[in-house]
Amino acid sequence: MADNVSVYSASSLVYTGRGFVTGLVASSSVGSPLLTLYDNTAGSGTKIFEAYVDQDNILVIFFPEAFAPRFTTGLYANLGAGLTLTIWSRQL
Repeated sequence: MADNVSVYSASSLVYTGRGFVTGLVASSSVGSPLLTLYDNTAGSGTKIFEAYVDQDNILVIFFPEAFAPRFTTGLYANLGAGLTLTIWSRQL
């Protein structure tokens, strides 16, 4: 299956079901808000990725498949205030 790319400026459900994250680009317009990705359909449960995104630096990560954060229940992106997230993911 092909990668899906999505852009978010608020916390959102990305997928329901199994898959993995292939990459992300996050930027902040204020401070250093927290970006958290959950293996869930809501902003709680098992954290599979977490990082503070500094206003002065764009966070860019592309994961090799062997090290990609995996989810089984779903993928939920919890974005702190001022965050914008572009995420590449693949559903299984």
